[in-house]
Amino acid sequence: MATRTQLQLEPLSGCIHEQFLQSEYERQRRRIYTLCRWMLSDANRARRMEINIFLDACRGADSGHGLREEIMDGERLVAHFAVHFRGLFASDAAAAGGGGAAPPSGLRLREAVRQLPAGQRLLYLLHELEGYPPAVLADWLDLDPGYCARLIHEARLQLRDAVAA
Repeated sequence: MATRTQLQLEPLSGCIHEQFLQSEYERQRRRIYTLCRWMLSDANRARRMEINIFLDACRGADSGHGLREEIMDGERLVAHFAVHFRGLFASDAAAAGGGGAAPPSGLRLREAVRQLPAGQRLLYLLHELEGYPPAVLADWLDLDPGYCARLIHEARLQLRDAVAA
């Protein structure tokens, strides 16, 4: 038989759990929006991309994972984010003839990052801001791990030169 204290705490613990889930959901949304904002220059496009990523996460929940687990798992959300930008590498190679164009010198870091080719920017952000190794990014984006590591290294060098000038 439950004591009076246990009965009083049960609803409270459920409320605290819901508050935690809500705060974690908001934290994940801000995280994904920040990544989208770094990738897209327009805030409205970034917000739409964030919404689409969460819709993809909801669809993933339909395929066997629970909705809360799908939305709360930061790695799954970042994987959904990466998949949205998977096609950038082909367009970067076509636009630059296979090599990335160096950003103009004398820029602040955010501006310099935005000057990187989109695919290289994606890899740089996911590696530097989120801490994912090139092998994980290569798996998500169907790329060679060595190619990913090379693009990240080239991005670092270009950004160092652009910010230092």
